[in-house]
Amino acid sequence: MGVPILDIISGGFGLVKGLIDNKKAKQEKQLEIDLKKMENQAALDMADQKATTDYDLASLDASKTSWKDEYLTILLSMPVIGSFLPGIQDYVVNGWGYLAKAPQWFQISFIGVIAATFGLRWLFSRSIPIANQTDTP
Repeated sequence: MGVPILDIISGGFGLVKGLIDNKKAKQEKQLEIDLKKMENQAALDMADQKATTDYDLASLDASKTSWKDEYLTILLSMPVIGSFLPGIQDYVVNGWGYLAKAPQWFQISFIGVIAATFGLRWLFSRSIPIANQTDTP
């Protein structure tokens, strides 16, 4: 007695359904893996942001008994004030010219001191090219 044609067709459909179910299960597993990776990256990003915020808050708290913030405020205000005083304006312009010739390490160090003193490290870290370089191409 021969195998009925309907049994052969239904067996073929069962095989195709099994292949589709297997592929679907693999895709679902890959989606779970990708979701877990994104969740882990989000957790790392949040921890990094919290560490940056905690550092900036600690800097601000430490500056309560420090004179650095007052000194830097006066120092940074001097060229602004000097720009309005006729006898000092030329010195301010010449000073900017000389500061433009300062090496990059000095500029970055100066910005770093200001950022650490005023708790603005997060703001300046985006504007310094060296701080944003990565090892990946």
